[in-house]
Amino acid sequence: MKEIFRRDFGNGLVLLAEDRPNTKKAALFVGVGVGSVNEDDRLNGGSHFNEHLLFKSNQHRTAREIIEDLEYSGSIVNACTTWKYTGFYAKTPQKSLQEAVRILFEAATNLDYDEKEFELERQVILTEIQNFINSPEKHALTGLFIPTLFSGTPLKRKIEGTVGSMGKIRKRELESFKKRYYVPSNMVIAVCGRFDRKKLEEMVGSTFGTLKRGHVPRKAKIQIGNRRRFKEEKRSDINQCYMHLGYRVPGFSGRDFFPLEMLSSLLSEGMSSRMFHELRETRGIGYSVGNFFYPNGDEGMFISHADGFDPRRTEEAKDVILTIFDDLKKNKVGKREFNGTKKLMISHYDDVLEKITERSMMMFLSEFFRIPFDFREKEKHIKDVSREDILEAAREYLLGEYVLTLLSPG
Repeated sequence: MKEIFRRDFGNGLVLLAEDRPNTKKAALFVGVGVGSVNEDDRLNGGSHFNEHLLFKSNQHRTAREIIEDLEYSGSIVNACTTWKYTGFYAKTPQKSLQEAVRILFEAATNLDYDEKEFELERQVILTEIQNFINSPEKHALTGLFIPTLFSGTPLKRKIEGTVGSMGKIRKRELESFKKRYYVPSNMVIAVCGRFDRKKLEEMVGSTFGTLKRGHVPRKAKIQIGNRRRFKEEKRSDINQCYMHLGYRVPGFSGRDFFPLEMLSSLLSEGMSSRMFHELRETRGIGYSVGNFFYPNGDEGMFISHADGFDPRRTEEAKDVILTIFDDLKKNKVGKREFNGTKKLMISHYDDVLEKITERSMMMFLSEFFRIPFDFREKEKHIKDVSREDILEAAREYLLGEYVLTLLSPG
């Protein structure tokens, strides 16, 4: 397996490059260490707002020109914001990669927004926030459960912000916030696919490599400990119940990362998984059911959910989930289920690894979160997990100190 090329430009900027010569394109991912954890209540949603404005007009090109110059060259562009980072990328033909680097550089360094575009995008974001609220499945997770799970920490803040914060934020505040965090010491550029490395280094060096280092203070670590909590939100505009039950758990650097991943897969990987079988197939509870393990740096979330079911069956749904947990804590997983789940996990991960955009994002995450394993060797680590590891992880993490939330009619 070839080493991933890594270069530090001396101003804190890191370039990662993985050559995949059998592909026709290159995926260029620019990651910036800023998200909702870096905001206060007034600026909540600022990282997401800045992401929306990345492809708006700057001193070099109009918004229309930016999109046309990228898309008419065959590039597919998108962006995302999370609790801890913002990412924007272009999946582009090899011959268009250098121009894509320049356009993303211009977007990253634009600190003077057009007033009209700013106000128009504010309305788009306010609509997006309302769409989250109007979607019970989304709101039950990101608007109710996660803020409850991480109450008292920066992770309680919504990525998209609130109607109040996004309705009040001023243009100069947002520009100042971007200036503080969009600095090379807080950026990683990851490229995967077909490219000329010499030309890539020269282009990155003449753009991002010329920026001043800057300094971004690191946030305090979030404690992993759990305590039993219950929160219910009633809404008159819904007639079904949405349940989440879960824990704070260690993230990428935890010794139980792979057992936790497999534990989550046993609960929700495919229609053969325990939660799908017990809740939906056996009892008809919930349209969307399952579990996910989401590492978010040193900490993570382990969450079971049942979305869209009869409110009269809430106790039954909770009891089924806890009974599944109890069985995992008392008994080793059967060999057929254990080995079959591993094969399905590996098969799904193989699909991910085939996508150069996904690989570029994983390269960024590995650098940004200092992940202590090579994402390309994940199959080996999954195979190394034993049934005893699953039993121990279940006993350590699936405890009675869980957070339970309900979004229910009322």
